[in-house]
Amino acid sequence: MSEAFQYLDILILAVVAALVLLRLRSVLGRRTGHEKTDTSRFAYEEPQKNKEEDIIKIQPSVDPKPKDDGWFDQKDFLNGASNAYELIVTNFETGNKEALKPFLSDSVMSSFEDVIDQRKANDEKVEFNFIGIESSEVVHKDLKSNPMEVTVRFISEMITCIKNSKDEVISGSLNQVQKITDIWTFAKKKNSKNPNWLLVSTSD
Repeated sequence: MSEAFQYLDILILAVVAALVLLRLRSVLGRRTGHEKTDTSRFAYEEPQKNKEEDIIKIQPSVDPKPKDDGWFDQKDFLNGASNAYELIVTNFETGNKEALKPFLSDSVMSSFEDVIDQRKANDEKVEFNFIGIESSEVVHKDLKSNPMEVTVRFISEMITCIKNSKDEVISGSLNQVQKITDIWTFAKKKNSKNPNWLLVSTSD
């Protein structure tokens, strides 16, 4: 008799379990593999934080032998040299010797004065217009010697015309822009109180 009751209890539990499964199935539905995904959601996973041992630490490179010319800023030097080039060329062509003196060595000043004086003696007139510098570059530098020297190649454009006493053109042209290449060397003594680099030689 007791065994019959045990079988009855098991049967009742099985029926209850079946009813629960049917209820869950009706509420949740079945997965068939064709369900639509909700595109309005954006799955975002927080990036994992690097462990301390995974971080590569880069030490700044230090040159054990610093260069002697580390103080020399080539870009700044070319800016200053370009300004000096325009000033020197303009004042040379217009014959302004006083404006030239602070920027030229004695030898260059002497040769420039000779040309200016000769033009004046020949009663020649210069008509000049500086257009601009197309390019400038350092082609040589020696910062270890004293005086220090830096050589720069300038490519510039200008209009220059020389007329004689009869107003006749004897050199250049008023209607043609000339492209001029000049190679100038600037020098400066170390520890000099004069901040200017002097023009010590010219060539083309």
